[in-house]
Amino acid sequence: MTDELYACLYAREFPVQALLRLRPELREQPCVVMEGDAPLEQVCSLNTKARLLGMVRGMTRVEVDTFPASAMLARSPKEETATRAILLECAGAFSPRVEEPNVDERKIDERSWDTAFVCGIDIAGTQSLFGPPEALSRRLAERVRAVGMRACVTV
Repeated sequence: MTDELYACLYAREFPVQALLRLRPELREQPCVVMEGDAPLEQVCSLNTKARLLGMVRGMTRVEVDTFPASAMLARSPKEETATRAILLECAGAFSPRVEEPNVDERKIDERSWDTAFVCGIDIAGTQSLFGPPEALSRRLAERVRAVGMRACVTV
């Protein structure tokens, strides 16, 4: 029997996090990411401050305009791709065996997969380098925060 040990890195509301990562001036206000062509644009991702105001996914631009002091950003696949690569690099610092689910495995709930980043990390045999799994998960979470993202790490 082999010792199998995995960590999972999960970043929710990935489109808004990818855009706010390099825009610290917007992090303290409600922000939504709009997707689609005008006039049919809809919110596809939002930060906690926007959620606390009552904003939800699927809202139209007109509905978002009724909320004062909120920032609307256009979805950027280019920034999401770059941010995804950065998160995979963060995970790769702890193991060379990092894997994202492929598109076929994402059939469970396309809506949530479209707005989240998830990867699995094989951390078997890394204790001599990084200590116990709890220490590794703390260090990985700190590394992710250092690049301007928020994510959960589960072992």
